Amino acid sequence: NEQDCIVERLGALQAFRNEVCEVLLVDGGSTDGTVELATPLVDRLLRSEPGRARQMNKGAAAAKGDVLLFLHMDTILPANAQELLSVSFDQANENLWGWFRLKFTNKAFAFAVISASMNTRAALTRVCTGDQTLFVSRKRFTEINGFPEIALMEDVAISKTLRRIDKPTIIPDIVQTSSRRWEKNGILKTVLFMWYLRLLYFFGANPSSLARLYYPNSAAEEGNSATKARTSANYRYPDARILLFAKAPVAGEVKTRLEPELGNEGSLALHQAMTTRVIALLQSQSIAPWELWVSSDRSEEFFLSICNKKEIKIQTGADLGRKMAHASALSLAGDGVNSVLIIGSDCPSYDAEYLAEAIECLQSGSDVVLGPAEDGGYVLVGMNAPYSGLFDGIDWGTERVLAQTQANIRSLGLISSSLQPLWDVDRPEDLARLEELDPPLQWSST
Repeated sequence: NEQDCIVERLGALQAFRNEVCEVLLVDGGSTDGTVELATPLVDRLLRSEPGRARQMNKGAAAAKGDVLLFLHMDTILPANAQELLSVSFDQANENLWGWFRLKFTNKAFAFAVISASMNTRAALTRVCTGDQTLFVSRKRFTEINGFPEIALMEDVAISKTLRRIDKPTIIPDIVQTSSRRWEKNGILKTVLFMWYLRLLYFFGANPSSLARLYYPNSAAEEGNSATKARTSANYRYPDARILLFAKAPVAGEVKTRLEPELGNEGSLALHQAMTTRVIALLQSQSIAPWELWVSSDRSEEFFLSICNKKEIKIQTGADLGRKMAHASALSLAGDGVNSVLIIGSDCPSYDAEYLAEAIECLQSGSDVVLGPAEDGGYVLVGMNAPYSGLFDGIDWGTERVLAQTQANIRSLGLISSSLQPLWDVDRPEDLARLEELDPPLQWSST
């Protein structure tokens, strides 16, 4: 709801609407006259569910250019911003990313000190805020799957991802941002509050909880799907648990059978994209409470960019079977937990109904449910109790995994159900099937 300033703000961007630059506006549900006033002043006006990360990702997907610049409505670009970006990208490479130096519209000395501190902190930590106007090449943005769709701190999260790959470029020219929030809430109070939020985020606080602090009166943030997904009453199966098993995203240690085709970095990018996709499914569909079980915490920064630290647990055991037995036993020991599903991150063809069908099987009398994979393994296993011996004697990583598990089920006298087979991505010949996905998988192999 920015009808009071939208014409002025977009009017300042009209010079950027030319043959090599476009202006897109992504509205997150305005109920005033914002959309009507903005429509003739932008090249494209898009509508999105509320949430800055979600809105910026939608704009990036619709944009045509090779360089993406994310401008908050209350920030003003320098008049020569297009030329500055062109020079920066010409002098660097196609993977450039960075931001501008910032000043506040209020010229008071206190705001000069604050902006200088923000600029210094960003340069030292290589982490920018949204007000500093992030820019990044489309190629790099696509490779990292865009902004993590968290309710707050998406600017911090994407900066941390990008800084692991490339050093940022800081353009010394100034963007000016509104000081209205600081003036309204008080300078010292706002400074302390911002640092308090960053500290909470650093120690693993849920971004949705931080958003409720930052936007205390915002129904939009309360409606964020990630927030809904954490509310037990909204789960379709609140007494079930979904355990997502994922390897730490370390180049050379994930999707190694694909390395002849994709290389180390391409295999890593695919692994991260598929993990992100499955987590997005679990967050958005509210099927059941879920946890991320990772092979190690070496890439915790990546995991924290897509989920809450409280949802991350470390796998324990000598082999995959021991790890799954340990995780399922711990989960089933929780209050009110009657069944668990264990799924992997390398099956991008899951959908909500497939997972729901597995839980229904367990609620209808089956002790164990299996989701077979086309290569002789399985993409899902679910159970109502921690059955000792279920994963004993399995030749993990072979085409015998499914048959050996089924033999264990029979020897234990358990009732089982099998779902429709799904495909996962383990071999070079599986890569072509990624084109079948709807929505498409957001990743790049280069």
